[in-house]
Amino acid sequence: MTTRAKVDPGPCGFITFIEAKKVAPEHVYVSVTSDCAHIKKLSIGIVNAAEDLYNGYETSKVYGKAKECIKHMACPVPCAILKAVEVEAGLAVPKNVIIELEKCAEE
Repeated sequence: MTTRAKVDPGPCGFITFIEAKKVAPEHVYVSVTSDCAHIKKLSIGIVNAAEDLYNGYETSKVYGKAKECIKHMACPVPCAILKAVEVEAGLAVPKNVIIELEKCAEE
């Protein structure tokens, strides 16, 4: 089995597809497909789920690679990669993450 995620990041329009496949206990292989030039450089490979999810941003393989490739700090792809890893490793249930943005008039 694999876990798949589709990320629609909003205004840039570069849909990204993530596939996560468990290859060993706590180890998940991640592949990412996107039309975004920055995301195309994001080669993740095998992630140790426990280490990447619970040891902090500064030691995260996913966020480390993202720091090297992605220029837009609000890009949701790194988070989506970790959510897919989390599900594939059996550390979370497959539940969608939703961010809804709305400009509101001030009262």
